[in-house]
Formats: sequence, C-alpha cells, structure tokens
Amino acid sequence: MFFLRSSYLCLFLCLMMITGYSNAQSDSTKTKKKLSFKDPEDGALDLSQFLLEANGVLPVIIPITEPAVGYGGGAAILYFHKRKKQYSTYVPPNVSGVMGLYTQNKTWGAGAFHSHIFGENRVRTITALFKPDVRIKYYGNGSEFLSKNPIGINLDSWVIFQKAELRLGKSKFYAGASYTYFKTDVSFDTIPGRPILNEIIKRLNINSTVSSIKPHLTYDSRNNAFTPTKGIKGEVAANFSAEWLGSSDSFSTMHTNFYGYLPISSRFNSAWRFEGSYLLGDAPFYAYPFLDLRGIPAMRYQGDNVMLTETEWTYNVYKRWSLIGFVGGGKAFSEFSDFAESDWAYTFGTGFRYKIARLLGVNMGADFAWGNGEDFAFYIVFGSAWF
Repeated sequence: MFFLRSSYLCLFLCLMMITGYSNAQSDSTKTKKKLSFKDPEDGALDLSQFLLEANGVLPVIIPITEPAVGYGGGAAILYFHKRKKQYSTYVPPNVSGVMGLYTQNKTWGAGAFHSHIFGENRVRTITALFKPDVRIKYYGNGSEFLSKNPIGINLDSWVIFQKAELRLGKSKFYAGASYTYFKTDVSFDTIPGRPILNEIIKRLNINSTVSSIKPHLTYDSRNNAFTPTKGIKGEVAANFSAEWLGSSDSFSTMHTNFYGYLPISSRFNSAWRFEGSYLLGDAPFYAYPFLDLRGIPAMRYQGDNVMLTETEWTYNVYKRWSLIGFVGGGKAFSEFSDFAESDWAYTFGTGFRYKIARLLGVNMGADFAWGNGEDFAFYIVFGSAWF
C-alpha cells in the first residue's frame, strides 16, 4: 500500500528504526558523559555517541523528495525513554514520537508512534497512528489513455499500524506479523472534454476500508542493519485483507524480497536487490502492487504482479566520503503469460554518502535518479535507499 511504503513515512520511521535495530555493542551506556557530535578518532562530524547514549527529547527535520507528491518537509519530536535495566549487550531505548508533514501539492499528514524493545532485544514492536491526506496522480493501472494523461486523486485516510517481531532462538531467522487498518475517502479530478471517461472514473470513487494481517519470515545475515556491506536478507510475507477483519474487500498479496551484499575490495562494494509482489483477488485500485524504484513516481506502474531488480555499487573515495552508482528495472503485469509483452520500466542514477555514525556503520547522503529517460528525482538517504 502506498502510504506505508512511501518515502516520507519511511524517512520518519527510519529515525525510529535507528534505535530499534542496531546490533552495536556499547559499554558507554553504563556511565554518564557529555554527548559529543565529533568522533574522537578523526574529529569529524559523527552521531555515534548520540545514537548509542541518547535519552530525552530530540527534534528532527524530515526532507521530502518523493516525485509523486512533490517536494516538502516535515518535523518530528522523538522522546528516548531511559532504560532502567542494563544488559551485557547494547539494547536500544524505547522511543515515542509525534510528527507532521506537508508537500507542494498539498499532501499532508500527522501521526504518532511508539517503538518498544522487550527483554534483551528479543521481541521488537512498533505501534503507529497516522492521518495522511494524499494527493497523487493515477495512471489507470493499464489504461492506455490514463498512462499518458494521469488524473489527480485525493485519498483522505486514517492508518493504524501494529508490528511485532521475534528472533528464533540464536539463529538468523526472525518471525513476526503486522496489522494494518486503513480507511480512506477517495475523490478524483475530472478530465475536461471526456464525459464518458469521467463517468467510468466515478465508479472507482468508492470509499473503502482495508484491514489486513501480514505474517512474515525473514533471514538476515547482514553485517549492518542500516548500511550493510556483506551478507544477505531474504523475506517471504503474505498480506491478507479479509471482510471478517473489517475490510471492504477480501484479497491477499504475496511478497518475496532478496537483498545481497558482496564486497569487491576494502573500498569497493556491490549490492543486489530482487523483489516481487503478487496480488490474489480483487483489491481497491490504490492497493495494487506498484514498482518501487528511485526515479519513478509511486503508483506510476501498477499491476496484479510486480517484479523488479536493482544493483548498487559504492566506492570509498576519501575518508568518510563515498560515491555510488545504481541501475534497475522491472515490470508490472496482469498475468505471467503477459510478462514478455509488458513494457520495461528502468532507472539509473548516482549519489554520494558520508559516514555519519562510524561506530554504527551508518551512512547518509543523497541520490539523483532518472526513470525511463523522462522522470528525475533526488532523495535524502539515511542508511540505505532500500529500507
């Protein structure tokens, strides 16, 4: 679904995930010391100490560069709860927060969340309430006319999200599930001089509710959860939306994701991504799978099935600074028998990274992407562009 995958919500949750998924070790959490934003090793700007030891209130500015909604920005206030019990390994603090955002096409949103760690980083949960009012273009999901003449739609919605995940013993497997409640009021712009098409579009103007459960099984051997350079992550998930859960329609979506990281040398790294989403049943038009690639607006290419691949290469040019290049492509199609005839969507681009937290191995930077030779977008990236 667009709202839980869109870049502005990912940027917002990314700051929360910093505290929820770090495997870093730290003895410094046991003693009080003055926080510093400089690394004592090289004197460079570094957030390692803050991310490892912070508690209290942190205001955050969130840039938005998703081409589907236009440029904009948001702000969040995060509260780091002080952990009362100390463990032999580093356990992140629990985090609560509120946020708001606004973009140039009048998309706006506001929400609150809480991230909680139980025990010694064995069980992790996320609870969120979000109010998005999104304005986006609709390309017709295979319509020849709308693919070239997209119309504006407004999705005035409410979202409730709950996720829990458990590590299986001492293995690298994780099992969990998430629940999403999504209620929306839908409205479409009209197309001048197209009364028949406008009448057809009105049939899509149906307010709906999606209530779904998404169990997942994940294998994760990456050496870092944010900016990995070695290892793999694979996930199989199934999203079930059913009337007995309170949904307007019954449908399901299967997801298969694979991410691989292969170092070429001490300065040169490669990364590989393969994703697939497969719809079963009749879903609302906004819940169809779509290609999620840098340089291509969200919901630009939709279909019952979506498959994509992407590779990214990183070269460390000087101290903390690195350059990256990436290329990818994918297809959105109705049936697997239509795959060969479906059009390819492709993207390529470049960017840079700065190691913003050395002890956690976290990079931050920007990407510049071109999609299908006609769309351009840039993105602010914390950690990885894929998460």
